[in-house]
Amino acid sequence: MSSYSLVIDEPIQRDAFARWLDYVAALKGEDLLRFKAIVHIAEQPDAPVVVHGVQHVFHPPITLGGWPSTDRRSRLVFIVRGIPRQIIENTLCKFAAVSRAAIQRSAA
Repeated sequence: MSSYSLVIDEPIQRDAFARWLDYVAALKGEDLLRFKAIVHIAEQPDAPVVVHGVQHVFHPPITLGGWPSTDRRSRLVFIVRGIPRQIIENTLCKFAAVSRAAIQRSAA
């Protein structure tokens, strides 16, 4: 088991993020032991979305009334079994249209 987190400096398109989440859950869900995120959705810049999931099961996203601070970067936290951080980063770039330069590695 390992854990890691990513910080994304740019807003993410809603449909692209949903497509990425579906992809990860379908292909790696068994090894995605826990996922939680606060996401800056491009279509609603003033209200972040909170996402929680365990393996193949994700709760419906919750839109918050506002950001808890002036920092509007997305934060994604993973607890996984055998899913390298690089795979998550690659799939974010490919399926969620996140630029590689926008992804910062952070300790979980």
